[in-house]
Amino acid sequence: MGEFIAEMQERLLPEYEQMKNYNVFTADQVREIVGRRERLFLKINKSHQTITDYLEFILYEKQMHTTIVEKEKKMHVKLTGLKNSISIRIMRLYREALGKFNHDKRLWSNWIKFSKKSNPVEVAGIYEKMLLYHGDVADYWVDAALWLYEFNRLNIDRVKDILLRGLQRHPDSVTLNKCFFDIMLKEAALASDERNLAENTLSEQDIKLERVEAVYRNSMANITKLDYFVKLLETCEDHQELTGKLQRMIIDDMQEKFPREPGLWDLLAQRELRGFHLGDLEEEELDTSDEEPASKKSRSVNARSLKRRIQLCVTVYKSAVEELQTQEMWNLYLDAMLALNTDGKTERILKQQCLADALQAGHRSQMMGVRHYSILRKMLCTAPTGREAAVTILTEALKNDSSVEMYELLLATHIQSESEPLIYELFNKIQKSMGSEALPLWRNVILYYRTRQDSLGARRLDEIYGLACKSAFPEFAELRSDYLRYLWQERSMDEARKEYAKLAIQPPMSLGLHRQMVQLESSVAVRDQASLKYWRMCYDFMACYFGKTEPRVWVEYLTFERDHGETKNISLLAQRALTTLEPQYVPAFEAERALAYVGASVVG
Repeated sequence: MGEFIAEMQERLLPEYEQMKNYNVFTADQVREIVGRRERLFLKINKSHQTITDYLEFILYEKQMHTTIVEKEKKMHVKLTGLKNSISIRIMRLYREALGKFNHDKRLWSNWIKFSKKSNPVEVAGIYEKMLLYHGDVADYWVDAALWLYEFNRLNIDRVKDILLRGLQRHPDSVTLNKCFFDIMLKEAALASDERNLAENTLSEQDIKLERVEAVYRNSMANITKLDYFVKLLETCEDHQELTGKLQRMIIDDMQEKFPREPGLWDLLAQRELRGFHLGDLEEEELDTSDEEPASKKSRSVNARSLKRRIQLCVTVYKSAVEELQTQEMWNLYLDAMLALNTDGKTERILKQQCLADALQAGHRSQMMGVRHYSILRKMLCTAPTGREAAVTILTEALKNDSSVEMYELLLATHIQSESEPLIYELFNKIQKSMGSEALPLWRNVILYYRTRQDSLGARRLDEIYGLACKSAFPEFAELRSDYLRYLWQERSMDEARKEYAKLAIQPPMSLGLHRQMVQLESSVAVRDQASLKYWRMCYDFMACYFGKTEPRVWVEYLTFERDHGETKNISLLAQRALTTLEPQYVPAFEAERALAYVGASVVG
């Protein structure tokens, strides 16, 4: 082993000499590099190597390479020999490591990434080796083909070979089939459209387009996902001048395979908006004239006015919602009209009218969702008499969708109109027909009456809070706490304390209620024995109802007695905690208590 290491280091002598001669490193630094490499060589030549040993060596050499590049820029001198020597060593390390750990996909990927920068000629060969071990990953075949094609497009035959071999293993891979289609279409676009082959009947471009069609036909047998066909059409749009026939073929197949798929109708409508009119493809298909190649026959995209394109787009959407009659299709239609209105610079009035028509039609269909009703409500409420219309529409919508969100829209409209009787009427309907899920609506109603700041608002608040406090839903506990805070801040401490005394013993029990009262009692500016008594009562209630399973309440109680109450009570209270808590909670109590006392001593 020692002789081997010595031999390896001897091979590196020219490299070390260059480091010294060019003053890249000092003599001490070179000695340190020699020692470090010797240790790394030992690791990868021991009897039981690990992948980590190789990764450590590779990382060190990459860092060395980076350092050399930086020195090169700083010293304004070319160090090509040093860089090449290090790059070759890294390549050898990768090759040796993967000979022993060929299962590691990340190592293969890192080798390829490094080679693309340092030795791109070798990348295709590395991909071939990786595919021998990891050909079960479809994306690796795609990566290999794309690299080879982008590196040198003259390698098209080798690219096709890789893709065909990949498709033998992954016939239903969307990425592989899409990659094959894209590359063949690019080749067709680059080919000559002059009809100078075989009796002047077909051009080179026509032949390659037939190959693209063949690739598409082969993929159809294995792939049945709409997204795949959508992606193919998007690629074809980039070569509109020569793919008219192919686009028509793909659309026909989509209409046959996915006649009731909302995504298909959405695609067709959006194509109309972009200027890819379906009728143009039909005309092109009927035009069998051989006077011009296909690339010179196609109508130019966006030849129609924006107004006409919008009208064609809307026509498709209207046909779609009439044909499918699903909420998903309505959502796509409405979202498209909203997206259309994000740009108001051109055809603003037409776009707004299209959106208004779509929203009204969506409401009539009884398939419009809350999100779009929210938009319709905002639009209506901007008009002087629109709020009444919004109330009518939302009331009708609630017959089909009685969700909390829909009620929120109607409630917001009443509040915006300052219609107190209607707000109160709606609240009564909500509290009688809905459960704990209506909590957000209760909050909104309470907030409305609190902002009124009048006697009617105060009466309504007492009534609403009273109903909330009597509710058996645990979720309404926060409204009890909110009521105490309201009484304390808007009425008096005495009213809040009186109400707390009743709520504290009224199920369902809530720890949050007691903590809210603790917070309020702690805010009293002048403390006397009476106020301390009320404050202590909060902790008594917490200990009584939650003392068996909540160690924290005892720690808080002890902290209160220590900082504000009677220190003589601490010992007895601690003993009471230990006897009350269930055994499994005692260690947590002891730990929290110790932590609280340590914190207090540090602050003190």
